[in-house]
Order: sequence, then structure tokens, then C-alpha cells
Amino acid sequence: MHDSDGHSFLDIPSREGKPRSRGLTHVMDKGLNLREIEGLFDTAGEYVDIVKLGWGTSYVTNNLEKKIALYRSFSTPVVCGGTLFEAVYGQDKIDDFKRWLEHYRFSHVEISDGTLDIPREQKLEFIANFARDFVVLSEVGSKDSEVNIAPYLWVQWMREELEAGAWKVIAEGREAGTAGIYRPTGE
Repeated sequence: MHDSDGHSFLDIPSREGKPRSRGLTHVMDKGLNLREIEGLFDTAGEYVDIVKLGWGTSYVTNNLEKKIALYRSFSTPVVCGGTLFEAVYGQDKIDDFKRWLEHYRFSHVEISDGTLDIPREQKLEFIANFARDFVVLSEVGSKDSEVNIAPYLWVQWMREELEAGAWKVIAEGREAGTAGIYRPTGE
């Protein structure tokens, strides 16, 4: 960005200011503490558009209210990872989950089926249902590296989920880049 004299030396495309609708940076919080969150925003806050509380960490975080408040102080929405939704689905606790999200004043929710088989029509119904009260991010693809989905299905499912009410659709790739849109080799 800047050399030691503070001069820019690279031609970097301009980026619209926050809140952005394009070119979003979606950061995963894997269990950051409050000081680490402050450090993240001190270092790169202007680039962070949304934070996902990964996996089920939001459910077991002792200081969840403080954490959410800190992210809000940086004008950054917080979303629970889709794995939590899948655990909720697996235990048939959808209504309890909605109340929990409302209690903590989450504005965003992720609906995914990367680890559990959720019938396609039911997933679309969940997206439509949650979209009445929340900004929905959905996720397409499997976390299982043995599952290969034809490219035309990726496109079809993404379109269906947007039509059902998802704000954005995430292409599953696992953090390691070895499943979902990637092959086990990472390609």
C-alpha cells in the first residue's frame, strides 16, 4: 500500500466505501478474543465487511454479547456459521434457533447443508422463512471432498437460493480449499 515514505507505488483499483454491496470481504472468527478483534480492525478494519462466527463458536462463546457489541462498534454485521444451523436442523430446533438469534439481535444468518443432507426444497423454504426476519447468506456445496457437483448444478442451486431470498450465496470450499468448489488436490 505505502512504502516507507508513505507513497503509493502500486495501481490498486478503487473500492467503494463501507457498507459495500460488491467486493465484500467475509472474515471468519474462529474464536477470537476481544483484543484480537480490536487488533483485526486496527490492522484491516476498512476491508472487513462481514464476520462469520465459525462453526458453532457463537453458541459456546462465554462473552458473545460483548463480542457482537464490539463488531457492531466497527459497523460490521455478524453471522453465525452454517454448521450451527445444521446442528439446529439436525436436532429439530429451528424455532428455538430463531428466538436465540433474535435474543442476541443477529441481523444475518447462514443457511447451509454442507455436512447434513437437507432436502433441496426444504432448504429453499428455510431460506425464504429466515429471509423474512434476517439477512440470509446461504452456502452451496459439500464439505465432503468425495462429493463432486456438476458445475451446472452449482449455478442452478445458487440461482434458486437467491430467488428464495438469500442476499448472497457462498460457494463451499472448506477453509483448506480441498472440498466443495475445489478438488481434494486444491484445484
